[in-house]
Amino acid sequence: MLIQLNESIQVETPLGRGYALFLESTSQDQYWTVGLENGSIVTFKQEKIRISKSYTQQRGITDEQMREIIK
Repeated sequence: MLIQLNESIQVETPLGRGYALFLESTSQDQYWTVGLENGSIVTFKQEKIRISKSYTQQRGITDEQMREIIK
């Protein structure tokens, strides 16, 4: 199943920041197609990306806090 996101989501990838454009779900995994800030479009397995931290009004959380949340 391929889903085009109505609104892009800012994400962190192994290649830098970008915006998620599509989500493809298979029985084995999920894949996110991301438009990177440098203009490249790359597809990543879900485990390789995460939603970017929000620095709005100092609401960003640390990586360690995120690990605690998802345990």
